[in-house]
Amino acid sequence: MPLETSRRKEPVAFDQLMEGLLLHAMKGRLDAEAQRKLLALGVDVSRPLVSAYPLATLLGTLKLCAELRYPELPREEARFQLGRRALEGFGSTPMGKALFGMARTWGPRRMLGHMTRVFQTGINFAKARSQELPNGDVEVTVEVLPEYRASIHHRPGLDPYFIRGIITQLMEVCGSRATVTLLPPKDAEGLSFSYRASMAQEPKMPGPLTRVQ
Repeated sequence: MPLETSRRKEPVAFDQLMEGLLLHAMKGRLDAEAQRKLLALGVDVSRPLVSAYPLATLLGTLKLCAELRYPELPREEARFQLGRRALEGFGSTPMGKALFGMARTWGPRRMLGHMTRVFQTGINFAKARSQELPNGDVEVTVEVLPEYRASIHHRPGLDPYFIRGIITQLMEVCGSRATVTLLPPKDAEGLSFSYRASMAQEPKMPGPLTRVQ
């Protein structure tokens, strides 16, 4: 069921992310049966969205939406494409418009150095760190914050393919066509994933890009 963050500290998805996903990316695709399934997950799209939803609700919603929108695609590709469309939909929200304006001003390299800010507009339990590699590519690691690890019982705690879609679409907002690749996982718990953005042809920022956020 929806849970307001004021009750207790636990991993949640904020309404801006759910709005971008359900009211924009899935607009016109949620029939009565889909709405019934969402309600069983704890999301009532017939009413205004609440401020936050538990992680289990988010993960279930992502699974359902990927199956509904991309039934012909393999699961990983469907989640990737859903991540792209969700971020695109997020851009229609007031917070998303502000973020997109910042992204267009900053450009892709600087934006990759502030990915924690990006993720925390939609979820409260993840951080990111970015590092520029010798060849000019940028590696981004997204991980669950330590204080939330004990509260996450679903594995993986992050959807790596959905996140890859978010990063890819954000690069396009920044004006870059960089390819974003999900690297082989090193965290057996599924609470940390790394990505490589092929940025060798993009202009470099002055100074090192290494950031832990």
